[in-house]
Amino acid sequence: MIIGVCGFGETGSGAVLDYLKEFNTVNVKDDLEFTYLTSVDGMLYLERALMNPFSRTSDSIWGIKRYLDMAEKWKSHYQGHGLSSDVFMNSVRRFIDSITMVKWYWNYKSYSFTSIYFLHHFVLSKIIPRIERKTGKRSKCWPLKEVCFSVKPKNFYDAAQKHIDELFNEMRLDQYSILCLDQPFAANNPQACFPFLKDPYAIIVDRDPRDLYVSGKTKLMGQWHFFPIEPVEDFITYYKALRDNQPYRQIHPRVLSLRFEDLIYEYDKTTERIQNFLHLPENPHPRTWFDPSRSIANTQVFKRYPSFADDVKKIEKALPEYLFDFSGYPEPDFKQEMFLWSTK
Repeated sequence: MIIGVCGFGETGSGAVLDYLKEFNTVNVKDDLEFTYLTSVDGMLYLERALMNPFSRTSDSIWGIKRYLDMAEKWKSHYQGHGLSSDVFMNSVRRFIDSITMVKWYWNYKSYSFTSIYFLHHFVLSKIIPRIERKTGKRSKCWPLKEVCFSVKPKNFYDAAQKHIDELFNEMRLDQYSILCLDQPFAANNPQACFPFLKDPYAIIVDRDPRDLYVSGKTKLMGQWHFFPIEPVEDFITYYKALRDNQPYRQIHPRVLSLRFEDLIYEYDKTTERIQNFLHLPENPHPRTWFDPSRSIANTQVFKRYPSFADDVKKIEKALPEYLFDFSGYPEPDFKQEMFLWSTK
């Protein structure tokens, strides 16, 4: 089983990772965000280009090229986790070779107007045509480029799974019957990545938009700018677009959607849902990693900062279905310090 714990950015998915660390049977790989499948020009982009192409050849050829370029940029990312650049790229090339139907040398032109462009253009338009007409054979010399072509290869998903298994094997993650990864799927559409993994499950964690907004204006200030906060209307548009009618909200036997606040205020019920969803035994070490009495400091954050009251009212009016009803629960001790990431 491969569990993907995913959030929308500072929405509390780390709480679930910490909770799952309390189980002896679960290996939680939380020192690495495994975003390989969802990265730009990565597996999802390749799937669209090859399995649902819009153009005759361009989607396939450029989809594969961009995937290889992406891998070159990422090859050193996993070195600290037991996966060398050479081993990584060898696995990538085996994957691409296994799904490639045809290779040939293509005389596409560069449109960068530099000195090399004119030489490139001259060789393509003058030299290579003469050589080919004289020899009666296609040339394979510069500036021709080898391209890979593949449209709806029948082995695409099997090959993708084999490739990912190879990466896990080199990282020594394949030896665990239950492996938990941090952010392997897109939270709004985790199902899209399921075909690339064997026995996948996704836990999606979301958070009250008022707290997320105020955290962005305070605790996250000076950190990553992964969602807009100015003006508040832009935050509302962003928050709503990522959630309304998105696939993660559909009922799916392998997707569990939670609210960060439920983990705090309904700890017993919510953790029982997680155990049942993943078919886990009784938690042998409760509250040793995830302690709701500590994480409560990251709830009802909007009440700590009355200066944002007008913005909060706009959020409440625009996003009522995403608000957590705190009325039946006590307020946290606002002297308790808010924190980022792990509860330890």
